[in-house]
Amino acid sequence: MVPLAAPRHSPPVSESERPRDSDGPTSPASPTSMDRLDAAALSAGDVYRLMTDLVTPRPIAWVSTLAEDGRPNLAPFSYFQAVCSRPPMVMLSIATRPDGHPKDTLANILATRELTINHVSEPLSQAMNATSAELPAEVDEWELAGEPGARLPSRPAAMVRPPRVASARAAMECRMTHALPLGHGPKGPSSTLVLAEVLVFWVAPGLIRRDERGRLSPMDPADLGAIGRLGGMSYARTRDTFVMPRPGAGSGSHRPPKP
Repeated sequence: MVPLAAPRHSPPVSESERPRDSDGPTSPASPTSMDRLDAAALSAGDVYRLMTDLVTPRPIAWVSTLAEDGRPNLAPFSYFQAVCSRPPMVMLSIATRPDGHPKDTLANILATRELTINHVSEPLSQAMNATSAELPAEVDEWELAGEPGARLPSRPAAMVRPPRVASARAAMECRMTHALPLGHGPKGPSSTLVLAEVLVFWVAPGLIRRDERGRLSPMDPADLGAIGRLGGMSYARTRDTFVMPRPGAGSGSHRPPKP
């Protein structure tokens, strides 16, 4: 393995300061120049800041797992996305702890191959946030997320062992298919990419609608009430949405309309 060079903390270079290729075109539509930051020259913290600021809004996977001995864990992750529909599959990227050990969620998934991903709506934001702290494995996050003196209510899953959050508007029971170590951290991989197949979907009453042909209609985002992760400590609501039909073949010009 070739050791990685220490990052160089270089200041951003603006387009006006950057050397240009002799045949490189300039864009007359750009109102201002842009700062260039080469990823290899940035610290890990700066790269994380840019990734979490620019890749937004990110959906939140509120992941329920069980250790081999049955000990529960509940934690949120925003490096999360759908990646396939046949079969339905999702991806989840889980960072490695600084000491090189896997987080409890990843350790549980690797040991049991099972996870239940819960949807996070705004009423559950505080409970979700309570489970985001780095805690010892013996701490029960379900107790931290519940009302004082009570655990967060759960419901049993149908095809996997990890329970689902009872008040979540939706949940997906999943089984891991692949785990791929990524990057280079101080004592092991920087993170692990988990691919998992969805075995069961759970959806709250009223969200499922079908058209006259029996096909599922899009859910109303306002009814689903999802929140998304932004940079820093910020979150986004999904109440303010707009509809934009996709251009089809034979519809004429695909250029955006002039204002």
